Amino acid sequence: MADREIIPQKSSSMPFQNFDGKADSVSDLNSPGILPPVWTERLAVLKKPRVLISLFLASSAFYCFVIGRDRYTSVSEFVIQQAVPLNTSSSSVLAGAAAAPQVLTSLVDGQYLQVYLASSEVKNRLFPKPISLEKKYPKSIPDLLTGINKASSAPVQLAFYRNLLQVSPQPLSGSVIVKTVGFDPDQAFDFNKSLLLQSRRFVNEVNQSINADQNLFAQKEVALAEKNLKKAFQELEVFQEKFGQLSVQSEQAATSSFISGLESRVVNLKVEEASLRRQYRDPNAPEVSFIADQVRELEKQIRKERQKSVSETGRDLNSLAMRESSLRANVEFSTESLQSARLAADNSRRESTRQLKFLVMLSQPQRPVSPDQNWRWQAFLGSIGIIVVAWGVGGFIAAAMKKA
Repeated sequence: MADREIIPQKSSSMPFQNFDGKADSVSDLNSPGILPPVWTERLAVLKKPRVLISLFLASSAFYCFVIGRDRYTSVSEFVIQQAVPLNTSSSSVLAGAAAAPQVLTSLVDGQYLQVYLASSEVKNRLFPKPISLEKKYPKSIPDLLTGINKASSAPVQLAFYRNLLQVSPQPLSGSVIVKTVGFDPDQAFDFNKSLLLQSRRFVNEVNQSINADQNLFAQKEVALAEKNLKKAFQELEVFQEKFGQLSVQSEQAATSSFISGLESRVVNLKVEEASLRRQYRDPNAPEVSFIADQVRELEKQIRKERQKSVSETGRDLNSLAMRESSLRANVEFSTESLQSARLAADNSRRESTRQLKFLVMLSQPQRPVSPDQNWRWQAFLGSIGIIVVAWGVGGFIAAAMKKA
């Protein structure tokens, strides 16, 4: 062993001759920024479009069919129906063209309800506190893409709430389909029932508010008509108390008749006076003077009665007659207005009853028994659609750049 020759070991940093004839060091492969040829080839392979597309589709499929959380769906269907349809000849939605106005009305109501159920007002009623929505739909490992984060903002919560429901009015039948999503069967089922309660509440509130406004307006008109009639009666009573209970027109007719009688008597006396003047030669004879005095007194009385009937200091029967006629016309008009207002109020009440709306359930929500797989296929097919669109747009841009 002492005679054995000791061969010195070569250091790893010793130079060796490569094919190019240049001396390289092995330690240069470990220097930063320089990858071994094997990894460089692998990265070059990964940069190929087909490989990237395959990785994207594989990761999408892995999420959609492996780690994605189960989602359960509950569906209900109803129609908003009037108590008495607009077309009384047919009360069935299945009556074809005759029920078209009712279908259109139900469709419009369904569109209003679609907006209302997705509003922040309903969200705040179902989830009064922001933390209640976060506790009911939290994120869960390994699927961190679904659910809602803690301490999220109001717009984020509203957007997440709207993703949990789908309200679809049907144009042909006028019905409304409500679909709710949950991470377990009870969530989807309870959420659907809560939306149905909010739908009934919305329909009842709208009906009651509109009917209440119509009835209130009709009652105000009746009260105003009663007030006007009472005022007209009071004015007529004050007039009659001041100028007597007799009718002014009757008094005017009696005065005219009285004056006519006096004028007839004056005519007779003048005839008698003319006859006496022919009998007596003396015009101042007692018999003639007596008749002449009666004629003068009657003419004076006639002038006084006429002046009394038209003068302001007298009874002024003409003005009183016009005033009384106006007051009686006001009473008649107020009476007719009150009758019309009462009739309108009664019609409004009947119309409000006729136009009452309520929900007719066509399909009650059911508690789901198995997860809904549709969303998985929809998400995966959506990722394929993204690849197709990106490939087409990228190819178009590349071709345009080559031509340029």
